[in-house]
Amino acid sequence: MELPKSQHVTEHLANERTVLAWVRTSIAVMSFGVAINRFSLFLIEFHLESHVQQAANRHVERLGLGLIALGVAIMIGAAFHFIHVADTIDKGIYRPQRFLIVAVMIAVITFGGVALVWLFTS
Repeated sequence: MELPKSQHVTEHLANERTVLAWVRTSIAVMSFGVAINRFSLFLIEFHLESHVQQAANRHVERLGLGLIALGVAIMIGAAFHFIHVADTIDKGIYRPQRFLIVAVMIAVITFGGVALVWLFTS
């Protein structure tokens, strides 16, 4: 018995590659958050610092946790986006959603910029 062939195989494969790229991005963002969080704890625990620097490093802990949360949100968004795109490809009505991509880019740039400033000032 021959299985029916999808008319949109290449589009579905491209959708799978895209979701895998989002997964890699979310893992990288979460890893960066863990690294920043652990580095700030290292500075608090093992260096004699003034109270002002310790307070700044505690705020950076929150930045690390924020990056982890952003990575989780990217992963959840990627799952929903994958399902939505697969359905619209099958229906033949797919239109790209630029807002999601721009929103994730702005969030990553913001968190990354704050982390960069922190690394240069500590």
